[in-house]
Amino acid sequence: MYLQKVLIILMIGGFVTACGVVPRSSQPPGVAGGDKNPAQTGESTSSSSVEDDTVSSEKESSASNAAMAVSSLNEAKASLMQAYREWKGTPYDLGGASQEGVDCSRLVNIIFDDYFGINLPTNTREQLNAGNKIRRAAVRTGDLVFFRTGRKTLHVGIAVNSGEFLHASTSNGVMISKLGKSYWRNRFLAARRVL
Repeated sequence: MYLQKVLIILMIGGFVTACGVVPRSSQPPGVAGGDKNPAQTGESTSSSSVEDDTVSSEKESSASNAAMAVSSLNEAKASLMQAYREWKGTPYDLGGASQEGVDCSRLVNIIFDDYFGINLPTNTREQLNAGNKIRRAAVRTGDLVFFRTGRKTLHVGIAVNSGEFLHASTSNGVMISKLGKSYWRNRFLAARRVL
C-alpha cells in the first residue's frame, strides 16, 4: 500500500512538472532573454498564437481609437467653423444671446448647445467649472479657454485648434484670434475639456 502511494505521488509530480506553469520572463519580448522558444518554456505554440492575436487586436483597437479621435476632432473643427461662418462679425453685447448681439459666455453656451448637444452654463465663472481641467499645452479643438481680462472680468472662447480660438470679442464681435498673441497669452487663466 505504501509503495502504491509513493508511485501515485511520483506520477502526479511528473504530470505536474510536464504541464506546470512556467513563469514568464519579467522582460518584454526582444530584450535579452525575453524571447524564448516555446519548446524551452514549456508553452505551446498555440498560446503564443493567441497572444499574438491579442496584441494584434489591441494594436488595431488602439489605431481605431486614434482614428476615431482624429475623426471626432475634425468633425468638431468643422462644426466650429460652421458656427464661425454663421456668427462672424456679430457685435458684442453684454447679456446678448442672438445675432443682433452676443457676449462671450452666451456664445459658448449657444455653440455647444446647437452644434454638440451639450448644455453649458451661460455664465463665464460657472463655465470655468465645466468639464475637466487641462494644461495649457494640451489645449485642442473644442476645449474652453479662459482669460482674466480685468481685475474682476473673465473672458471665454472655444479652441478651434491648438493655436486659435473662437470668441465674442468686445471690440470686434465674433471672431477667431490666436492664442499665442501676446494680449491673450499674458491673460490666459485656464482651459477646460467638455467634449
